[in-house]
Amino acid sequence: MNLYWLTAPDREVAAAVEAQRRESRPRWVPTKREMLVHVNRALILWYLCLACLPIGIKIDGTQDGVATPGDITAFTIVLVILAVWIVGTWRLEKWAKLPPSPRARMKEWRRMLTALANGFEPEASRTATFAALITAAPRGVFHYPRFAAPGVEFGTLTERRRRGDTWQYIAVKLPAPLPHLILDATANNRVRSDLPVGVGRGQRLSLEGDFDRWFHLYSPAAYGTDAYSVLTPDVMAALIDDASAYNVEIVDDVLVFFTAATVDFTAPEHWEKVGAVLTGVAPRIARRAREYRDERVPGQAEPRVITALRFGLESGGKPWVEPRSRIGADGRRLDIRDRRQRNRVVMALAAVGYFAFLVFLYAIPAIFGFAGFMSIVDGK
Repeated sequence: MNLYWLTAPDREVAAAVEAQRRESRPRWVPTKREMLVHVNRALILWYLCLACLPIGIKIDGTQDGVATPGDITAFTIVLVILAVWIVGTWRLEKWAKLPPSPRARMKEWRRMLTALANGFEPEASRTATFAALITAAPRGVFHYPRFAAPGVEFGTLTERRRRGDTWQYIAVKLPAPLPHLILDATANNRVRSDLPVGVGRGQRLSLEGDFDRWFHLYSPAAYGTDAYSVLTPDVMAALIDDASAYNVEIVDDVLVFFTAATVDFTAPEHWEKVGAVLTGVAPRIARRAREYRDERVPGQAEPRVITALRFGLESGGKPWVEPRSRIGADGRRLDIRDRRQRNRVVMALAAVGYFAFLVFLYAIPAIFGFAGFMSIVDGK
């Protein structure tokens, strides 16, 4: 990995970005400033509700609709505080619209230039770009930051839900599909596995040596022998050396390394870890995928040379197209229990709950605050 731009002088980084004339942060990714603006607006509504409602209740409930001088004084203080707050809100919103701070902008530039120097494009995505365990969240996911090259991508993936999980990931396109395999890394487990799903214990396999100390392997029940042919000794050694911090999933023709961690891609060690995976273990698994054939699928087990010769004899020597590799139905997916997948009733209740939360946050204080305000204004 070329990591020069992570430590290059700020002036040189700025000049390089100016030559590129691009930014890597998409507009749809909310900033901390924008989140602060939303919180401030909700607080203003709750302030009006809690400040005006008691005065209005007092006027209408105990004073027969008549406002006393004390009520007018209290209301005046509320308005003065509100006016100061509104001025501060106006300044806050102007500040939120400004470009990121020089420090944040420099961090963004450094990781963008580092990606470009290594052949990756900084391309955020609002939708899943591959199918795997970490992209199967009920409400979808988004990728930011995301660095992509043909057949390879890595970055940070976040689930679209309240307090959604965040994953650091590396995804590699394989030359051919393999049976569905999951390797649960023990290094990132705590009380229980950090996998986003539950995997049936009956699908767990044990491998030779001390590999089980590093990874727990899960394979479809009828594909244990196939898993051994994929995870050869050199592949297991590379997994331990280069990817022991990652869970690993092979699903169809996609190889995914992932771990539940927040990553700062301005730190060299994260780029070095990605480089170690892409140059060490990933090519070895890709080689196994290129050589693997599922003998359960008709036409897959026969050696390619014999098939080509037979086709040539039967077709009069016409060009031969190699059959597409396929995996049998029993090997395409493990038996898993996705804790994130909910039935329609629960999803509907979650949607109602989210709507109720928004009503509580904005509508309720606005309605009661307005009612209290009008009671004060109408008091005689």
